[in-house]
Amino acid sequence: MLVALALTIWAIYCTYDGLGPFLIYAQRPLIAGSVAGLITGHPLLGLLIGATLELAALGVYTYGGATIPDYQTGAIVGTALAAGAAGDVSAQVAVGIGVGLPAAILLSALDPVGKMVTTGLVHRADSYAADGNARGMAMIHWVSLVPWVAVRAIPTFLAALAASGRLVKDITASIPAGFVQGMTLAGSLLPAVGFALLLGMMELRRYWYLLLIGFVGFAYLHLPVLGIALIGVAVAMLFVTLKREEPAIAVPETTEESTVDPRLTKQDLKRVYRRYFWASQISWNYERMQALGFAYAMEPVLRRLYPEKADYVAGLQRHMQFFNTSVLVGGPLILGSTVALEEAGTPKSAASTKVALMGPMAGIGDTVVFALYNSIVFTMAASWALQGNWLGPAFAAVMVLVPYALVRRWQFGFAYREGKRLAGHLAAGALARVAQGATVLGFVVLGGFIPSIVKVVTTLTYRQTTTVQGQPVTQSVAIQDRLDELVPFLLPVLVTAGVYLLTAKARLRPVWVITIVVVAGLVLGWLGWFAPAPAKS
Repeated sequence: MLVALALTIWAIYCTYDGLGPFLIYAQRPLIAGSVAGLITGHPLLGLLIGATLELAALGVYTYGGATIPDYQTGAIVGTALAAGAAGDVSAQVAVGIGVGLPAAILLSALDPVGKMVTTGLVHRADSYAADGNARGMAMIHWVSLVPWVAVRAIPTFLAALAASGRLVKDITASIPAGFVQGMTLAGSLLPAVGFALLLGMMELRRYWYLLLIGFVGFAYLHLPVLGIALIGVAVAMLFVTLKREEPAIAVPETTEESTVDPRLTKQDLKRVYRRYFWASQISWNYERMQALGFAYAMEPVLRRLYPEKADYVAGLQRHMQFFNTSVLVGGPLILGSTVALEEAGTPKSAASTKVALMGPMAGIGDTVVFALYNSIVFTMAASWALQGNWLGPAFAAVMVLVPYALVRRWQFGFAYREGKRLAGHLAAGALARVAQGATVLGFVVLGGFIPSIVKVVTTLTYRQTTTVQGQPVTQSVAIQDRLDELVPFLLPVLVTAGVYLLTAKARLRPVWVITIVVVAGLVLGWLGWFAPAPAKS
């Protein structure tokens, strides 16, 4: 019971961390599964299951609030049930993936339920805003977190309770060895889905040749993952230096003066930023998305600037309008600019600037942070975790905690100090260069990550007859040896290319692609035709 409660509390925190502060991005399956392993007393198991599901989740993010497989809960539930399974670690990992992946897909059906409940709550917040009731708005904002966590915490608790009995061990003890072999192969193929989804989001036609740099570095020069990443950084810096493209975000011109008036104190600004940092998305809903979170953050400023209740109410209602952007790169920038314009007494400019910036900043921010930076960091972390190295989740946590906090704080202060024009044009150009450099880095790194992480070899052989001293001699030749002579790591590349065609050309939904890969891995591994690695002599 204690383990079940601990896992449930952990599931609640994972959900909150991905909606609010992003301290360690605990919503990612690598972090969620690794800590779940520690809670259940099977740290290596949680590490391996979390890393496998992490690589399957690459390129998958809730852009615009889209519903995706619940990999967070899948990693926790898979680890909890696998911890009670019979067999060695490899067999338990196979069970964990076999449970966690379907659970992630099935539990995604509960995600819209939580969001719909939150959508209903936002209308209650509207009535509080009309009354100038800040406490009521704050209450609705925080209560909206409950349906988000409930649809994840309840399945986690039930699964953890089931794992505590003998039933799981009795069931898994009868699982055929072929199933374990098949699921092990499927787990090694799943990263191809994440890589394919990433390539589909990136400008593959424009930068495909950069994949060769990373591939050659790993396959022929035998560079480690970190070495390939450093080469990618150098290539990205060179590329951005030689070829600059600085599209600017168009901010509506206004005749209103936007000079910052020193009516706000440092404590006011800190209060606004803290609210946004700790709770920016906990009331996300289908209708207004991040609006209530933005209004909640702005409330201390509005209360200071508008002593008249009518003006204060108008300010609350103004910021209760639809708002959605990248919460890490974009949101703090817009918040700082809006504070400055409200303080300058130009509320119309504040509203128009929000509308003008949120769309472009969402595109830039989501691409830079979630599609590129996160994918690089968590791929490196997962590759170490698959080797049983706890440096993986530790590295990911640090690379989230420090940069995320610094970048957000800088954006807010920069936009507040410089005002609308510089916040729009200068930041847009800088972010555009960052996005271009991150894209180049991403392609180089992916070129090395694909052969190093998508692990598959064929165990098939063919008979070859040759004549030796006039006598026919028949020998068995491993097909994998011939493939390695042709191009090392050819199969991982072909698998990833095939999955890319399913996602980008056939336009199959990720859920169907994952199903195809898992079924193919299960069948081919069960038959013994393919394996993650050559059999030991």
